[in-house]
Amino acid sequence: MATVNPSSQASNIPVERLPSWAEISFLSDEELFALYNICELRFPQPSFTRFTSVRRIALDAVMKAGGFQSDSEPLTMSLVRESTAIPVPAIRRFLNMGGRKGFIMDYIQGETVSDIWSTLGLFQRACLVWTVRRYVRQLRHVLVPGTTRSEQFPGPIGREPQLCYGPMFSSDWGGGPFTSYDDLTSWFMHKLDVNRNVKKSPQGSISFDSSFPLVLTHLDLSPRNVIIDDNSQIWLIDWEHAGFYPQWFEHTAMCNAGWEIFGRWEGLVIGFIAGWYERQTSFVSQIGWAIHTGHLL
Repeated sequence: MATVNPSSQASNIPVERLPSWAEISFLSDEELFALYNICELRFPQPSFTRFTSVRRIALDAVMKAGGFQSDSEPLTMSLVRESTAIPVPAIRRFLNMGGRKGFIMDYIQGETVSDIWSTLGLFQRACLVWTVRRYVRQLRHVLVPGTTRSEQFPGPIGREPQLCYGPMFSSDWGGGPFTSYDDLTSWFMHKLDVNRNVKKSPQGSISFDSSFPLVLTHLDLSPRNVIIDDNSQIWLIDWEHAGFYPQWFEHTAMCNAGWEIFGRWEGLVIGFIAGWYERQTSFVSQIGWAIHTGHLL
């Protein structure tokens, strides 16, 4: 077998000169991390605190790694591919080098909705909305094999509860881990108390809605994470925040995810896609100071 020195793979070579995954798949985890370290073909990094990054190391593959990378994202992506008809990049390989984790997945050739929204016609936009709505409903039927819905703990997929990230927890600092739905509810009610003690609001009788089941939720369903490929197929990417959460969480997350591209129809379209949960979303918004600024209280 031929050998490849990762340092010989120029970090700024043109895309068309990148090797295919088949040509470099024999590299060790250590060699792949070395290739990742020098790669300059990097995608936008949504969080500057968690230090995760996606880099295109091959013509048909990208690698995701970072200081807080866990197994939950690739596990979730694989589960979604197996349990639904939602187009999700295939996982090629898991990586673990002395506790530093990462994974290789397919590179999807296409454009994000955030990049091409202005070029889409009315029919294309309608198809996009209907398709994403259908994806959300498919996710809500997914179960972890061997686990009933009543046994599922909140948060990322894994053998045990993990820290939760996303707009309801602060994407940088997280919340939890939560061993049960009651733990999740208590955490939010504590944040309500913190907000009232420090900010003297909100007033009145409001509470966290725990009446809906825990369902698989993307939790970062933004225009930058929806790709339309060269065959007009719609893909969902970036499952880093995904996990099992109350059904209304998807709606709340979408309200803070860049869907202003819908203009004055934003609220109606988000409701059509993820359901109508304005009251629950208002609860999270009203205790936003305690969740984000006062996260340590």
